[in-house]
Amino acid sequence: MRKEADSLQQEAISVEELKELLVRYAIGKKPLAALLGWGATTVLRYVDGVCPAGEYGIQLKRLYEEPLLYLEILEANKERITPVAYKKSKNAVLIYLTSSKIRCGVQYLIDRAKADISPFRVVMTLYYAQAFSMGLSNMELFEDECNLSAEGVPYAQYYEQLKRTGVSQRFPVEGVFTEKEESYLETAYRMLLWYGPAELEQVFSAERRYLRISRMEGGDRKIKNSAIGGFFKKIVQGYKITRPEEFNLYFAERTGRTRKR
Repeated sequence: MRKEADSLQQEAISVEELKELLVRYAIGKKPLAALLGWGATTVLRYVDGVCPAGEYGIQLKRLYEEPLLYLEILEANKERITPVAYKKSKNAVLIYLTSSKIRCGVQYLIDRAKADISPFRVVMTLYYAQAFSMGLSNMELFEDECNLSAEGVPYAQYYEQLKRTGVSQRFPVEGVFTEKEESYLETAYRMLLWYGPAELEQVFSAERRYLRISRMEGGDRKIKNSAIGGFFKKIVQGYKITRPEEFNLYFAERTGRTRKR
């Protein structure tokens, strides 16, 4: 019983994170409680130092980690707060969402596929868009390092969130990416459409044997951007690639199947 309670506490939001959430989403303590359908003093009590526990703490932690979930709740329950509070908070959460290039990359792919794309294909496309950009231009599309899931899937946090929340069109990303950055996303999206999940896993699994995987505290694993860049620069040199589209030569050899033009 004690072990279960400790586990719930670890999943719950801390007071510091709750204060950060209020600033990040520009929402007051009472309006946040109203959005969630809680009593007016519930969030006030937590901010004053009573650490949220149980389901309350877990729900607040999810809002802290998943701004899209907060945006959904804000839209669904906006009549519970004033129009001014709603507009201010919506602007803040959209600014926060678009401040992350990789989160915008997720949304770009969802929009591009009209939401007809699996979480696995989203993160694999992000990985190869990053790889193409690093290999050809030495340019990071995303600053985020590539964390691996327990199954070895790239960008684990986004993969798990998409599996949990589903794939849908949620916020605008127009103007976030430069023309060159968008070309890498677009090329990776179109190129990977030709290959099935098993083939993509086959290629990525083979690559992992040559990529340095760092072990983090807590047992998490990640592939640093420098490792991705170093490996794909060798691919660029070996296949004499000059344009993103020419990575199809690499995929054709790795899968034994030539991509149709």
